[in-house]
Amino acid sequence: MKKAKIIALLMSAVLSTSAAVSAASFTDMPADEATAAAINNAVNNGLLSGYEDNTVRPDSNIRRSEMAAIITRACKVTKLGDISRFTDVSKDDWFYTAMAQAYEMGAFAGDGNNMYPNNNITFQECFTVLSQVFDLLPSYTGKYPKRVYDLSSLNSYSDAADVADWAKPFYAGVIVNGGWSGVDGKLTPTSYITRAQFATVMNNLIQNYIDEPGTYTELPAGNTMIRCDGVVLDNTKISGDLYVGDSVSAGGLTVNNINAEKRFVVRGCATPTDNGSGSLTYGDTGLKVSGHVAVMRIIRPYINLDMSSATYNTVFTTENTNITIGVTAQ
Repeated sequence: MKKAKIIALLMSAVLSTSAAVSAASFTDMPADEATAAAINNAVNNGLLSGYEDNTVRPDSNIRRSEMAAIITRACKVTKLGDISRFTDVSKDDWFYTAMAQAYEMGAFAGDGNNMYPNNNITFQECFTVLSQVFDLLPSYTGKYPKRVYDLSSLNSYSDAADVADWAKPFYAGVIVNGGWSGVDGKLTPTSYITRAQFATVMNNLIQNYIDEPGTYTELPAGNTMIRCDGVVLDNTKISGDLYVGDSVSAGGLTVNNINAEKRFVVRGCATPTDNGSGSLTYGDTGLKVSGHVAVMRIIRPYINLDMSSATYNTVFTTENTNITIGVTAQ
């Protein structure tokens, strides 16, 4: 490892320690160690901040605007979408940037006139957003073309029938990907999710964040989000899910001979093309991947991706993956 990289890691450790002290100093930090650790990690990585009275308010319901801020910070979204037509969001609001970024990244769409930034959000609404942002849909059952989402992960919960049909695949996706295990054996889909609960879900989905450029030959255990340019993965074994954040530019990530045992989910590295169909294009810019990838997922449209030097597992042929993407099991 290069000397510069070692210095960068040391600086990162110093910053993380300072953030941890700040998080621990909140006067209302929960006594539960796992919840406190999730909040600490959220604060350390810039996802969550406290209030002026030195509280973090873990038991307060999380609003759509707060959720937008956390998600866009997690993926380090930098672009703002045009939300001028929404009448309930003003440029003077503290959450304007977060809502514009959430709109740009596809997390929130609004209803044409409103984005409802001050509304609390239910578990099933929250999990629907997270599943689409982080590609957490469950696996399919059945053979092509009669594929349906596997919703069996919901069956062990006593209130599974309370989950709305439109939310079931998204809820199941969060469950099977380890994001949430319920509350006292229940899914509580229509209950409002609290700030502490949302921090816990985010911590379950992503444990590590890379914000320093350099060559990484190994990654820590757990799922990792890359949020900066200049990262090189070189002969890296990746045991958890790997996410590429929105802030990573075309050519900003180098991937050489990796062994990704789980999902490789790409939100960044996007290069706009003239192809309006949303299909992948192949070119010299964007992202080149070599090595073995168990599951490759592209979230952002029109990305240039070169997989010519990679091997990967797939159940369906390329021409079949663009249609009949799945329906809810009846």
